[in-house]
Amino acid sequence: MKKIYVALALIFSLNSISAELWTVSKLNESISKMDHELVLLDVRTQAEYDSGHILNAINISHEQILEDPELLAVYKDSQMAVFCRSGVRAGKVIQLLESIGFEDIIDIDGDMLAWSEAGYRMEVKDE
Repeated sequence: MKKIYVALALIFSLNSISAELWTVSKLNESISKMDHELVLLDVRTQAEYDSGHILNAINISHEQILEDPELLAVYKDSQMAVFCRSGVRAGKVIQLLESIGFEDIIDIDGDMLAWSEAGYRMEVKDE
């Protein structure tokens, strides 16, 4: 029975996200300071991105990344903030990226909902 508990604990620990958790205010501050290179990865759909996104964020949908993680190979050694609307899709992408060796990943607490609620600047695609 003890072996079953150890195996379950191992499985759950492997499934957890170990990315650093930042608040939207910390992300906004980091972007404002431009004190280091930070890749902003918005994993929402194109329509969601076009309706309002963080300035200089790149948009690759979570579905595309889950199908072809090599799309992000160029960013493997970069610090990357991954976010979506509420956190569910970003969490899936973060787990995948960590499983293939990405190490410097930031998970944004509250994602775009929190960013918008805080009133931080968003860029909207012109029609």
